[in-house]
Amino acid sequence: MIPTRTSGLLPELHPLMPLYLVILIAFTGYSMMVTIFVPMLMYDHAFFGGEVSRAAKTTAIGLLLALYPLGQLIGSPVIGGFSDRFGRKRVLTISLFFTTAFYLLIALSLEIHSLWLLMAACLMCGLTESNVAIAQSAVADISLPEDRGRLFAYLYSAESIGYIAGPLFGGLLAVHFGYAIPFWLTTGLLVTAYVWVIAAYHDTFKPDTDKPIDYFKTFTNLANVFTDAPIRRVYFVNFLLYLSAFGYWRVVQIYMVDKWHFDVGKVTFYYAYLAVLGTIANLFIYQPLSKKFSLKTFITLTAVAGGLFVASIVVPRSEVSYWFTAGPATIFLVMTMAACGAYISGLVSGERQGRVLGNNLALQVGAESLSALLGGFLAAYIIPLPLLTYGIIAILGGLLLITYKGANTNSG
Repeated sequence: MIPTRTSGLLPELHPLMPLYLVILIAFTGYSMMVTIFVPMLMYDHAFFGGEVSRAAKTTAIGLLLALYPLGQLIGSPVIGGFSDRFGRKRVLTISLFFTTAFYLLIALSLEIHSLWLLMAACLMCGLTESNVAIAQSAVADISLPEDRGRLFAYLYSAESIGYIAGPLFGGLLAVHFGYAIPFWLTTGLLVTAYVWVIAAYHDTFKPDTDKPIDYFKTFTNLANVFTDAPIRRVYFVNFLLYLSAFGYWRVVQIYMVDKWHFDVGKVTFYYAYLAVLGTIANLFIYQPLSKKFSLKTFITLTAVAGGLFVASIVVPRSEVSYWFTAGPATIFLVMTMAACGAYISGLVSGERQGRVLGNNLALQVGAESLSALLGGFLAAYIIPLPLLTYGIIAILGGLLLITYKGANTNSG
């Protein structure tokens, strides 16, 4: 069923709404994990038996926050391959069923204070919630060509709303009703999405059921980031910048809890503040500002500025300073990340776009997982150390790009 224009306000969105809900839930759920789990493990002693050092807690937080994106890194190519072979709707509904089950396990683990069950559930949830890629592909499948750009913009809007709604509403519920309640409610939303996808989503994609799925090749394609000489330095720069940006967004909460003794309500509120600034930067600042510079120069300037602001977070003593350090850091690094994908895309021909951007996305998810793990280990030594480290990495990544002499002069 291809959407067509009829009377009414955006009627072509109707068949896409269950897909947007899948995207919204995924980013709402993950943003709740990121914001709720940090103060929970720092304060709630029920998850650890006896006296546990701060270093052990930050290490556990880093490991826990690394598991969901690690699951996505492993699951995305597999689920993507299944959707190409067996169809979007079939794979999407199956993955939604298991995602719902794993959110149930997350809620249950929070009720019984089982850290190991929580870790296992987060990893498995990341594996199955790689269905975000299916939802994106499905939107492309049933979009009219002239509407594709706008309908994909709605996808990113759903992501942004999730990053704002998750901390705000999840944090509020956690403060008043306990840590598990937000995840029980997310489970209910997933049931709604599951039923809605079955009832309303009409899959127009015709899979090639005779085509074999080469999973080994899918994973080994990532080796091209080391062997693709013309752009491997850009891959490396992008990885450094993703590592610094995601690392900053994960460890800044550890710093808030330790330095200013923020509870879950304050942590989620301040994280939502960063999410709002990131949305504003992407929607209203990035486009006009990026037109004033080449993408290469734009990445260098925003990465260096973002890195300086990240490092400066640890200098002031007052929590009021957070508004003037973490806020600008988020604005600059959000724009850096947006430009990274655009820059590497402009360096390659049209027939290489899929492979190159797929590798770049894998680097992004891998950096997200590694940044949480590394940040937790660094915070085990000195709490401000990960923020200083990720600030320096952002600066080095931006400066390293200056040395790149690409063949495509149009991209900088």
